[in-house]
Amino acid sequence: MNAEETLERLRKRYDVTLPSGLNVTIRLPRIRDCIFAGNVPMPVMKHLQEIATQNGEAPELTPEESAHIARFQDEIVLRTLAAIEGEDVEMTPEAVAELDQEDYDALAEYGTRAKPVPKAGAPT
Repeated sequence: MNAEETLERLRKRYDVTLPSGLNVTIRLPRIRDCIFAGNVPMPVMKHLQEIATQNGEAPELTPEESAHIARFQDEIVLRTLAAIEGEDVEMTPEAVAELDQEDYDALAEYGTRAKPVPKAGAPT
């Protein structure tokens, strides 16, 4: 197996239909890479963990924390979307900004593993 075949086998890709009906191919990014690229400091990540483990009411985020989280989510979405309607895409921050909110949220959920990817042949 040559290097390109090896890379192709290692690249896990999943076909999903986004809430808008758009058929896309996604890949699951390494969260660590997104944290570094998205400039999310570990105290913010710790704060998010605390929020996730609380019942009911979540504490308010500071504007700075919200900005870090937004950059992190943008980076996740940018790295998650691999193809649209079967055609490979190179995502940019500008392209991420053009996504429908529900599609953006779905891609962020897949990329952060909050929503499991569908099994082969299962509806999305």
